[in-house]
Amino acid sequence: MHWMHHYDAVADDPSCYHEHAPAQLDQAALAEIGRKHLSHFHLPAIPIPGIGTIERKLIFFICDHTGAPNPFHALEALTGDGAELERVEKLWEHGYQELAAAAGQLRAAAEALRPDWHGEEADRFEPALAAYLDEFDALAGSVRTTWECVRAVRSEAQVAEGTVLMLINILIGSLGGLLVAEFLTAGTVTPVAAAQAQAELAYVAKKIAFLGGKLNTLRSDVTKILDAVRGFKRIEAMRFVFDLAGLE
Repeated sequence: MHWMHHYDAVADDPSCYHEHAPAQLDQAALAEIGRKHLSHFHLPAIPIPGIGTIERKLIFFICDHTGAPNPFHALEALTGDGAELERVEKLWEHGYQELAAAAGQLRAAAEALRPDWHGEEADRFEPALAAYLDEFDALAGSVRTTWECVRAVRSEAQVAEGTVLMLINILIGSLGGLLVAEFLTAGTVTPVAAAQAQAELAYVAKKIAFLGGKLNTLRSDVTKILDAVRGFKRIEAMRFVFDLAGLE
């Protein structure tokens, strides 16, 4: 049977986090360590649910003393991407809704004209409008595809961000008891404990890099889709139809 570390398990399936969630640390002991040994650490203001300032300072302390990669830096990058993706998604969603509403208004206006408009111009206008609306629908469909692609990337980014938070939580649980015991008994961290902490941090950093790589691959694939979608010359095609009809 293949052995799986709890970091791997949560990275592969975030819903299993509760099976690997760390035990609660002694908050009084953490506060004492914070006052005596970690007061000089100034952390970036990233709101992280479930992770307190002292717990974050423990990670920063180990990273600072061992040179291990800091998982909070990866989290900060993901958080920024998520906010921008949400903004872009809303823009495309709004664009699609406006196009769909405009198409509906054009159809309603055409239906209102039909009973009372007859003759040569009406006969030429109706097929031209039908072709125009077909292109309008195609344009709306392209915008909707773009919106759905951006939404898919944002969903993946949210999963990645949530998984990084879980991995950091597990890391704090893994290191917390060890570091608390070291600080309370020796007032520092021994080389052996530091080496163990560095190994844990390196493992988590590797899992976070894997998640980031997956997200970058998805973004690359979606970028190709969006380039194809935006390559349609729908507006030009609609104008061409009306130029031919002599109605513009």
